[in-house]
Amino acid sequence: MHKGDTIPGLITAIFGYSVAIYTLLEDTMRVNAQSSDGVPGAGFFPVLLGFAVGILGTILFVRGILQKGSVQYFQVDPEIKFNLKRLGLTAVSIVIFFILWQTTKRFIVCVPILCFALNAIFGRKLKYNIIYTVVFTAFIYLAFVVGFSIQFNR
Repeated sequence: MHKGDTIPGLITAIFGYSVAIYTLLEDTMRVNAQSSDGVPGAGFFPVLLGFAVGILGTILFVRGILQKGSVQYFQVDPEIKFNLKRLGLTAVSIVIFFILWQTTKRFIVCVPILCFALNAIFGRKLKYNIIYTVVFTAFIYLAFVVGFSIQFNR
């Protein structure tokens, strides 16, 4: 496919801006919370990340136009096959994470499972994987529960 960065950039930009605009239009997703403690509302992160993805997609789109179609995608070699396998396993892991989270309602328990699985998929050693998973889960807990006062189901 010739238009290497143009088409993926356009798709990414449309997706990002769509998420941000939908969140801004949705009544239940407010950027600032309705409580008096000053924590961000349910729409804060989707708007922030939607615009960030949209801007990065726009940059990729412009880069693709400036390259005039010189970048090609979809030439499958062994490295790309290996990376596609990792991508598929990552997607499956995230789907399993969402299923576990919705069935158990225990976000802070499901996060280390996902983190450990993703580190294993990407070939991290066991010692690194355990340390990273513990530190990442602690960071998520401290940032959201302690910092932003967002209570996860226990």
